[in-house]
Amino acid sequence: GNVAIEDERDWAVLQQWTKAVTQHGTQLWAQLNHPGKQSPKGLNVRNISASAVPFGSQMQALFDTPHEATHAEIIDIIQRFGKSAAICKQAGFSGIEIHAAHGYLLSQFLSPFSNKRQDQWGGSLENRARILIEIVKAVRAVVSDRFTVAVKLNSADFQRGGFSAEDAQQVVMM
Repeated sequence: GNVAIEDERDWAVLQQWTKAVTQHGTQLWAQLNHPGKQSPKGLNVRNISASAVPFGSQMQALFDTPHEATHAEIIDIIQRFGKSAAICKQAGFSGIEIHAAHGYLLSQFLSPFSNKRQDQWGGSLENRARILIEIVKAVRAVVSDRFTVAVKLNSADFQRGGFSAEDAQQVVMM
């Protein structure tokens, strides 16, 4: 039931929405997201995440164990966020919010519990945040300085040894 903005196929509808909402000065933002492993069984041919870490046993009936995203898939995701942001800007949205919280893909990369990678996309906080930082750069490269870009970020994942408030502060500074 979510809206997917990956190309211009729904251009006319997007413009209708933005005109209807913004015609009297109201802002309309799109929240851009990738569910990663939080995609229900049967929805995708192949779910991906930072690493192939399954959900706990209570959730395995709903979600498949994801595949670890390849480097090429990560680059594609970064580019797709940029393309979606450009479409939103052109359609008349006031801004976008990149969703990097609530256990979705970007938060899966940030969390040391779900990101077990040993390459440039895992390990240190700087590496785990790399995909988010690269997405922000890709978005900024295709929208104007007057187009608002925000990031929704967990303050912590509230698990001992997980993504902490201190980690969140460092990611904000990045």
